[in-house]
Amino acid sequence: MSTMEWTGIILAGGLSRRMGSNKALLDWNGSSVLEQVIQAMSPAVQQVIVSTGTSSAAYQVLAYDCVHVEDDYPGKGPLAGLHAALKASETDWNLVSACDMPLLKPSFFEGIKKLIESDEEHHAIVPRLAGRIHPLAGAYHRYVLPELEQCLIHNRLKVTQWLEEIGCRYVDVDELESTGVHDVAIQLSNMNTPEEYEYIRNRHRGF
Repeated sequence: MSTMEWTGIILAGGLSRRMGSNKALLDWNGSSVLEQVIQAMSPAVQQVIVSTGTSSAAYQVLAYDCVHVEDDYPGKGPLAGLHAALKASETDWNLVSACDMPLLKPSFFEGIKKLIESDEEHHAIVPRLAGRIHPLAGAYHRYVLPELEQCLIHNRLKVTQWLEEIGCRYVDVDELESTGVHDVAIQLSNMNTPEEYEYIRNRHRGF
């Protein structure tokens, strides 16, 4: 069994413009979408950091004991949230998730850990399904922080471009399934609009 310690990072600093309200705090089976993600991630990590953008006060209602961090570079999107959380992390390796992926299971995070622990070459790993990259559901080493900060300073805010620059490893469904992750596409479902929220909540109730 590995003795490597991990931190969990959940990015919850988005403005939720298309949703019309804070999607992280929407109801999910009696708790919130964000708390559902925390619950799935917690067994795989020693600590959870919630990256809150500029609105940490909104997350004081959480039932879970998490560290809250605000952006050092406000208004610069998910890279700014990841930067703030990686700076606050006390472990080299960090599992990362967006706050709007309530169908993630503990098996996903354990699978990502297995892939990282057998790979000494890469400092980031994210899923790629049918050609689509999922940069906000994977793992990042704190080694990427200097290049990440340079992107923020110079307003190079495209996440996929940064992933190429740091030599990210992309893993497909077969690799994830080999570690015990099932229903990968369903687990990686996210929601940006009220319609997507209702679809995911109703279609996969009890998933």
